[in-house]
Amino acid sequence: MSVQQHLAQISDLLARPLAGSDAAYHLVILRESRDFAPPNDDWDELMRTSEEFEGELIALAAALDARWGPHGTMSMEGYVQAFMDPDDDLPPFFRYLCESGYFGDLLYWRVGDRLLAAGVGHEDKEEPVVLFAGVTGSGEGFPT
Repeated sequence: MSVQQHLAQISDLLARPLAGSDAAYHLVILRESRDFAPPNDDWDELMRTSEEFEGELIALAAALDARWGPHGTMSMEGYVQAFMDPDDDLPPFFRYLCESGYFGDLLYWRVGDRLLAAGVGHEDKEEPVVLFAGVTGSGEGFPT
């Protein structure tokens, strides 16, 4: 898919109502690779695919920066650690990202009263690589 197609999907995502709750969010998969489960477990291809998706995220970020200004970057590391502790309470948006296996760094933009995030997720070596975008009305968990 092209950056323009991703931008169209993100515009649609931002136009969706958030059900009147600050904790509400929407997520969309912009692109998904094939899986890498045996017998398709080619490590070199997985690395090439991951690099390709990261490059696509960089191109998408440049287009989103042009629309909404420079993005912020945040690590999911603390959320992943908290997710592993069943007693720890995560903001709903970040809990969903962890449940989906989207552990990579996030790029984010403030768009009106919403936060738009994008990243590349890859739960484990057998799973597909995913380029995704999400929107939430809650700033909980995002840097201030």
